[in-house]
Amino acid sequence: MANNLRTEVFIIYTYKDLQIMQSWSLERKVRVTQLRIMEWYKHFNGKVKVSFSGGVDSLVLLDLARRIYPEIGAVFVNTTMEYPEIVRFVKGFDNVDIITPKISYTNVIEKYGYPVISKEVSNYIHRVRSYEGCFEAYKQGLHLKPVEWIRENFSSVPFAFWKCMLGLSHKTADIFLQTGVLPKKARYYIPKQWQHLIDAPFKISDTCCYHLKKAPVKKYLKDTGCVNIVGTLAEESKLREYVWRKNGCNAFNSATPKSTPLSFWTSQDIMRYLQITKIPYCSIYGEIKEENGVLRFTGCQRTGCTGCLFGCQNDGEPNRLQQLKITHPKIYNYLFDKLNYKEVCDYIGLAY
Repeated sequence: MANNLRTEVFIIYTYKDLQIMQSWSLERKVRVTQLRIMEWYKHFNGKVKVSFSGGVDSLVLLDLARRIYPEIGAVFVNTTMEYPEIVRFVKGFDNVDIITPKISYTNVIEKYGYPVISKEVSNYIHRVRSYEGCFEAYKQGLHLKPVEWIRENFSSVPFAFWKCMLGLSHKTADIFLQTGVLPKKARYYIPKQWQHLIDAPFKISDTCCYHLKKAPVKKYLKDTGCVNIVGTLAEESKLREYVWRKNGCNAFNSATPKSTPLSFWTSQDIMRYLQITKIPYCSIYGEIKEENGVLRFTGCQRTGCTGCLFGCQNDGEPNRLQQLKITHPKIYNYLFDKLNYKEVCDYIGLAY
């Protein structure tokens, strides 16, 4: 792992590196994060904006950045699906530009599909469905002579399909075609427990974040000539962990330069920082309480778009939808009465 600030972008980090950095003291994490922010800010001559969602991760990032550069600006995307408390909270900050997407959440759902399970699963379900006829033929072929059918059709079907359905890599695919035996530790891009969603009677996609958040921010940055800093954590998903291991915190040389200086922080670090600094955070989170050595919010645990179902199956009860029914019944009724969330939840097996 490199100590040089500017060589980090060229280093491929290991999972062990991430674990080591996650175990650092909070004081050390603050120092390193602010060094990354300074490096980014200076590299782009101050043409930098903090992506601010109103959530606690981006709040901590904004606080760290403004302790160094008090005048640094921020940008907030109001998708109209945020919690109203979040919108009010963001409006209380100075020097935050509020932008809106060109397309509504309703239109995204109708055109592209629902965000379910995870970004990765939704993405691959959408891709598998796009290979016209492949999935139906696949099911019929497996029912008859699976190995023979796969061998016969392997080269005529996009390889991504085989990654999704059988967990094959290029290496294990060669072995399978020779032996007819699937690898014991195949990495199913669509886990077996969710492959039935390919037959779901509704559209599924991971593109809502792109259309509602990333695209408006991309246009805003282009119009202002700025780059942004984002407060994402590597622990939040395998994809974010992979991107950090590939680029480090500051990806100067990627096609789209990106800074994620909180990547090696954990959610526990975020809450400890809030406790120590006592900076105000959105009331929707409630208070920070410690249970068996673990910090938790007494209110909402996450404050993304209210209609997002990514990870909802892991929430436990009451899950975010059940909480939404109590705390924000108008939003809940809109999702279930207008956007057909009942059918989606019933098919997935989500309580609501």
